[in-house]
Amino acid sequence: MILPTAGDVILKAVKTEKMLDSSVYSYYNATMPIITIANGKGGVGKSTVAINLAGTLARKTEAIFLIDADPQGTVSDWFKSRQAQAPDRLTCKNLQITPTPWSTQELTAKLIDQAKKFTFIIIDCGPANDKITRTAFALSDFAIIPVTPSPYDIHSVRKTIDMIHEGKSSAGIEVRPYLLISRKIVGTTLGREAREALGVFNVPILKTEICQRVALCEAGIVGQTIHEYASNSQATEEFENLEREVLKWRRQSSAH
Repeated sequence: MILPTAGDVILKAVKTEKMLDSSVYSYYNATMPIITIANGKGGVGKSTVAINLAGTLARKTEAIFLIDADPQGTVSDWFKSRQAQAPDRLTCKNLQITPTPWSTQELTAKLIDQAKKFTFIIIDCGPANDKITRTAFALSDFAIIPVTPSPYDIHSVRKTIDMIHEGKSSAGIEVRPYLLISRKIVGTTLGREAREALGVFNVPILKTEICQRVALCEAGIVGQTIHEYASNSQATEEFENLEREVLKWRRQSSAH
């Protein structure tokens, strides 16, 4: 699938036959890549990745929409903390966030209205919620699957990958999945070992590795992105590396 450049409008048809409880055709004009952050396993840093990738992209692109599609509402809780911050501490002005989690029905219906407004849409999906995750995959161009460098988490990622393969074969979805090593412990070789273990899935692994850092936790508590909280930190550098990889997807697609 060729992604449109900014300002282009394409007619996108999404049929989520076996991916949803009922058949749905949603036709909408899309001018932006949609990226779902998902993994059926909890505790892998999905919301941290979604929030800070969105915040990083918002520094350089016109408008970013971050959708909370996790009933647990991690992004929504972060947004509430964000509203308590002084405006001069919130430098990501191009970032729009859903104040409450969206249901499967809201995701399907409301995304249509947002299609022309944003440069990127980021969807944060929660663990063990197959219905909304399947819907998000069906609506997305890319999927980032965070996985911690733990043998238990590496094994559990297979379910999420199988869900995407099922959607491709049964419903014709076109999402492109990428694995992201997340919450890596600094100063260990776990990242390299995880890459070797993840190779069996035949899914591209992003070069960026997101480490488990105190600054990310502190930024989340106060409702800031990592750029707003610690702009010169190693955590910020890691998300800038992730941003470069994501922007590269868009440039490559535009070149075709």
